[in-house]
Amino acid sequence: MFFDIDGRGTEIFPTVFALWEAPEMLPSFMLKGGEVSRYIIGGADLMFPGILIPPQGYPSFSAGEIWAVKVPGNLAPIAVGCTTMSSEEARKAGLRGKALRITHYYRDFLWESAEGHYVPNAGFMEDVVMEDPSYLAPGSGEDILDTSASTGNEEDESALETASTSAADAKNDAEVHVVGSMNELYLVDDVCATETNTDKQITLSPEEVDTLLDQCLLQALHTTLKEKDLPIPGSTLWANHVLPCRPSGLTLDIKKSSHKKLSKWLQSKASGGMVSFHTNFPCLMILFLA
Repeated sequence: MFFDIDGRGTEIFPTVFALWEAPEMLPSFMLKGGEVSRYIIGGADLMFPGILIPPQGYPSFSAGEIWAVKVPGNLAPIAVGCTTMSSEEARKAGLRGKALRITHYYRDFLWESAEGHYVPNAGFMEDVVMEDPSYLAPGSGEDILDTSASTGNEEDESALETASTSAADAKNDAEVHVVGSMNELYLVDDVCATETNTDKQITLSPEEVDTLLDQCLLQALHTTLKEKDLPIPGSTLWANHVLPCRPSGLTLDIKKSSHKKLSKWLQSKASGGMVSFHTNFPCLMILFLA
């Protein structure tokens, strides 16, 4: 749950496993999008140009503070590290350069050393971390909490725009903000907020949704789904492979298709010879993909 970076006991960091149990343990920088996570879990440090900058500003910080890294729409952090400069220095540098020296990240050797290679949600894929489909799914009933705090340094807060902890995506979804450090954490009262989206609402006919479903499945078969993943539960196929292939800005809802249910859609694909499955498991298992 925690690791000592140099063996001296002076720099102790939480692992991603600890942060998945307590996502608000640390203040967090929010990436501009899930695609940026490829660089972080590839071993790169976090640069200021890759940080999401919402308009309300983020709290001041000092060099050497421990911060986490998150992706839009996913509460679970993907990495942890130390700030390389203070907020004042960052402002003078025009928010350029290295923001966080990464000490540990999802899929590094420390993560791999844990038994079972546990991940917190379906957004954590092999080479990228995206939004959590179950958290942001329409009708999931999940409310996003917006938590903010004042640090007393209004000049820094007005000068720097935020890349703070967020449970929203880069398209103006509501956010979760945490401030403080490992030694001094404080939160204001939670405020429930509804999810917002400035994208145009596009209404698709059932036939158009059917076509989009088939396109996403075919793209998943050619890009993300591997033979070693089989057999795979139908729900995992949907969350980890089909949903991430949908076009940006579009909501893919199986209920709005002519099939209405995931199982019926997969049955239609089985009839066409694309997949083979059976239901003698707690959930639908895809056994073969043509």
